[in-house]
Amino acid sequence: MHSLRRKVLASVALAIALGAAATGALSSGRQARADGTDLADQNARCATRLAIALLGDAPPAALLASQAPQASVDAMVKDPAFRDRFASFVNAQFNGGPSTDPLQDTVYFTARSVLANDKPWKDLFVGAYDVVASADKKSLDVVASPGGLGYFRTKPWMLRYAGNEEAGIRISAAYHMIQNTTGFEVPATVAKPGEDRTAVGRQASGCANCHYSQWFALDKAASVLSRKKVDGAGLVTFDATPIQAVALLGKTLTSDADLVRALVDSEYFDFAQCRLVFQFLYGRTENQCEAPLFDQCVDALRKTGRIQSAVAVVAKDAGYCQ
Repeated sequence: MHSLRRKVLASVALAIALGAAATGALSSGRQARADGTDLADQNARCATRLAIALLGDAPPAALLASQAPQASVDAMVKDPAFRDRFASFVNAQFNGGPSTDPLQDTVYFTARSVLANDKPWKDLFVGAYDVVASADKKSLDVVASPGGLGYFRTKPWMLRYAGNEEAGIRISAAYHMIQNTTGFEVPATVAKPGEDRTAVGRQASGCANCHYSQWFALDKAASVLSRKKVDGAGLVTFDATPIQAVALLGKTLTSDADLVRALVDSEYFDFAQCRLVFQFLYGRTENQCEAPLFDQCVDALRKTGRIQSAVAVVAKDAGYCQ
């Protein structure tokens, strides 16, 4: 009995000693979580994740030593490095990556300009902008243009997605307008030998659903875009005279501007842009358990109009640094 008592007392003494040691460690500035993780290490990992995700670089010493690195997120999304990184990401998502010629990357330069000037994110798609080559021909300057429509009316973008439809109907451009704004995707199909791919053929049962029946009806959307024209020398121009009014998205559309504004005003727009935010920060779309956070992202985007606010909401969530 006495031997057992001595063992118990010894265990208690050891526990007290360990507790004192732990208290000393905490009082010296090192804190531990309930799961044993050192808070300083956790904060350093959080700082590193934020810096790499938002700025594409290692964290500066001040952020690395911060006891609350997520408190710096609002400042980080105003950093020029964030603008460049997010604009590059958006360009990759919408265009599949940078072009070999930077003068073709209108999405990147327009997105960077929208961020730098703290404009509403919708301006990327509907803003009165155009692009002109810089003096050194190595970049594009975004300039005000009364006839602009985000990057959708910039010549490099129009040429890139002019498509090859035989009557010049810009189905490819219409699809990318819908996809970039709403996130909707339709996989391309390969024509079979002898298959009619004209406007008449696209009204057949196998094609009509995507081209004429659904809310995203591609031929209907393309009917309000100018048509591609190619002259004998191969010069591509765009003719607006064949434009026809169409009922789509619950509205009567008479121009590409009507189409894009209807898309960015739709319920799909904020959802798609917040999905873009999750892909930027997590490298994936949102999980079902993240629905409340996703809703906060949508709310922030609707309230401020700025994509920076949406990014900040997700990056400041406690789960991001766990």
